Amino acid sequence: MEVIVKRTGLLNVALLSIGAFGVNLAQAAPEEIWGKVNMQGSIVDTACAIDTGSYEQSIDMGILPMGLLRQVGHGPVQPFSITLIGCQLTPKDGDNWQTFSVTFDGPANGQWFTVSGAAKGVALSLQDASGQIVQPGLATPKQEIKPGNHVLNYGLRLVSDETPLRPGEYQTAIRFKLDYY
Repeated sequence: MEVIVKRTGLLNVALLSIGAFGVNLAQAAPEEIWGKVNMQGSIVDTACAIDTGSYEQSIDMGILPMGLLRQVGHGPVQPFSITLIGCQLTPKDGDNWQTFSVTFDGPANGQWFTVSGAAKGVALSLQDASGQIVQPGLATPKQEIKPGNHVLNYGLRLVSDETPLRPGEYQTAIRFKLDYY
């Protein structure tokens, strides 16, 4: 009988040890951390989609000395591009798309986009890849749609708006839209 009692005792000790380690392991396990991913999108009946990297952009215009603006009247061109992806010529209903144009819109004064902030006497000039000025609110000349992906290159330039210059930071928001024909 002593042998049976000892085995039972060992078994109990072993179970207690496993239970003790099980509790300690459970206490030492990291807590669950949950994250969240929000998604949104849309399905559009257009000839091209705008690449997500082109949809919202921030262009750093850099630091420009006032002396350069006084002497030359403008700063260097800061390039940016809009990438169109998955272009197709055939819509679901209707005639085939052949061309498109881009319209840039935002706060403007004549041919320039105005800025807000502490800086005064400056505006932004927008130009296409060939250096032609793109005026606020006016559509660019129509371009042919070709199947596939396209990169539309533009440039922004800080210009003197011929009012007294004052140094400081500036910003603006320029929207763009594509129209298909």
